[in-house]
Amino acid sequence: MRWLALDVGTRRVGVAVCDAGETVTTPLAALTFGSAEQLAVRVAALAGEREIGGIVVGLPVTLAAASRGEQRVRAVVAALVRLVAVPVVTVDERGTTAVAEERLREAGVPARRLRSVVDSVAAQVILDDFLARRKRSG
Repeated sequence: MRWLALDVGTRRVGVAVCDAGETVTTPLAALTFGSAEQLAVRVAALAGEREIGGIVVGLPVTLAAASRGEQRVRAVVAALVRLVAVPVVTVDERGTTAVAEERLREAGVPARRLRSVVDSVAAQVILDDFLARRKRSG
């Protein structure tokens, strides 16, 4: 099944997809965040174009469960659930941006270009982690 992953930020939303065999993940161009509803419409269209079977959204889990980032992501998830007919799941995204930055540095990506691609690589990390857990659980 093809999955699409999102790393929702205040300005940009990282996007990644996997192949139907759930083995290869690919970061896509980041989307601009305007509102939860606008983003959900764009993601729903992207999901339709790419024949996506499920959407994974990184959730910035906090102890208080009330951070602005967490509220923003929950609004996006609620809007997606209303618009798409595929499963929408959330996963803990803590540490994914740091992992993405490290991957990019190791790949030799210049610091000036890092900002434009880190969000989608973070979405790829979210998707990689999700798929690995999915395989382990059978």
